[in-house]
Amino acid sequence: MKLQNFINKNLYKRSIISIILYPISILYAFLQISFRKLYRKKILRSFKSRIKIISIGNIVSGGSGKTPFTIFLAKYLTENGKKVAISHRGYKGDYENLVTLISDFQEVFPYAKHAGDESFLIALKSPRIPVISGRNRKLAIKILEKKFPDLDYIILDDSYQHHRVQRDYDFVIFNHIGGIGNRMVLPSGILREPLSTLKHSDFIVYRGSKTIPNYLKKYNKPILTGSYKISRIYNRTFERFEVSDLSNKRIALLSGIGLPESFENTIKKANLDFVHHFKMPDHYDFKDISLFYQIKSELSIRKIDAILTTEKDFSKLQFLPIIGLPFYIVAIEFSLDNEDFVSELLE
Repeated sequence: MKLQNFINKNLYKRSIISIILYPISILYAFLQISFRKLYRKKILRSFKSRIKIISIGNIVSGGSGKTPFTIFLAKYLTENGKKVAISHRGYKGDYENLVTLISDFQEVFPYAKHAGDESFLIALKSPRIPVISGRNRKLAIKILEKKFPDLDYIILDDSYQHHRVQRDYDFVIFNHIGGIGNRMVLPSGILREPLSTLKHSDFIVYRGSKTIPNYLKKYNKPILTGSYKISRIYNRTFERFEVSDLSNKRIALLSGIGLPESFENTIKKANLDFVHHFKMPDHYDFKDISLFYQIKSELSIRKIDAILTTEKDFSKLQFLPIIGLPFYIVAIEFSLDNEDFVSELLE
């Protein structure tokens, strides 16, 4: 929480600290632009796959919604007759440094749960779509090329700054809740690189609002709008519930995601109220058992009878001793307003 408060005060807004750090940001931005130029001019070599590569990325650190859009796009292309595979870094998973296939066209492999929360979630939410986990994208692509030679597309989740692999399409995701912070580059702000690099993208995806900000319009790129919607709610035994089943309960939220406000917004849009939000750092592993004793205490004090959490968080929680806690898992899916953009890909 202390780290999140620091970020909110200094990276989403301009402050004395962000101004002090600004010289470092200039240097960092220069290095990012320089690396991009070196690869574009082929001074530094990049790998070209015989399969079309789609990159899903962002230029804002933290949660912007890349993974839900990856799942949406893979499903959409598959439903339109294309063979698709997904490559994910597997951040904080056992296979981040050891590229490993965790699912194929038939099944999700038993060891997929060790691949990191996002890789595991993508595999679970993308049945009959091969998913490979590991930070070495070149090796991941080569494995997929050999294993599945008839693929039409390989989607790289979180790879806009990964220049070692050539891409055919670059999607850059933005979230209206976090925006672009104080418009500064790391470490003064939340931008991974200057906004000007959007000129190298193919599509911009703006999530959460149909009102597109001017700082995105200026680059004359196709801008897609969309939002999250709740697809289902279920408990640990996968019993399904309707949103109306929770309307009379006192609710708390538990999340360990990059932008917890986004989860809150999804719950509010479903006309559900909550009295507390247990906010943990992004990719939190929930292995500190004392947290659950704290939650139990808060449940009693606040008279809470339902805890809503995300599927990403439950991918770890389900393997921990949380028996007795009234968890409900909120499954969300990305809904796009203008799906006709895919025609270019399908051609």
